Amino acid sequence: MLTTLKKLRPAKIRSALRRRWFEYQLPRVKLREIAGLSYVGTEYGGWTIPGDLVGSSWVCYSVGAGGDISFDLELIQRYGATVHAFDAVADYVEQAREQAGDEPRFSVGQMAIASSDGPLRMQITHDQSSRSVSSAGLYDSQDFVELPGRTLPTLMDELGDERIDLLKLDIEGGEYEVLPTLDLRALGVKVFSTQLHHNGSVADARAIIAHLQRDGYEPVACTRTVKMTFVHRDLLDA
Repeated sequence: MLTTLKKLRPAKIRSALRRRWFEYQLPRVKLREIAGLSYVGTEYGGWTIPGDLVGSSWVCYSVGAGGDISFDLELIQRYGATVHAFDAVADYVEQAREQAGDEPRFSVGQMAIASSDGPLRMQITHDQSSRSVSSAGLYDSQDFVELPGRTLPTLMDELGDERIDLLKLDIEGGEYEVLPTLDLRALGVKVFSTQLHHNGSVADARAIIAHLQRDGYEPVACTRTVKMTFVHRDLLDA
């Protein structure tokens, strides 16, 4: 009993309650109904996208590869797209390389997406079954590491890409800092997927959604864990 009580620290309880409230409120966001939505990847690592719109010429950036690149590989296998994946954790990068094998349309690099280029102080997760890191204080942890940070325009320059057709951004709470600095339309983004995390408030998350809508991106899918997909109106109305 004492061990159980020690594990139930007040901060941990508050975080769990906040997450439950957050995940209850956000999936109620009004979505634009469109045909052709497809779930791509495993139950854990997958995302919902407008599969009918994805083409073999598409360049996709998968930011936050984690330990499951099923989404990335299925984008290649099902649609013929090119995928560049990124993760801040070296072990996840190596794991992604092993999972992809010699697939020529896939690449992966170690870096964290940031609002400016330079080293980024990242918090290490408290979850012993994970190796995730966060730049935004998502975890119940006092352990930190410094990792390389890059902006999306810098990565595009380094890779020689003129546009990103599909952008998946899963950066463990860092979305609230990074997203307002991005001009997705200038980057060429047609489809944008992101997970909104509970380190931000419900109001913060709704502000992000409103910001994306003002920029022309309509929400078309949202899971229970607030993995959301947006499609630009130009693509929907074409």
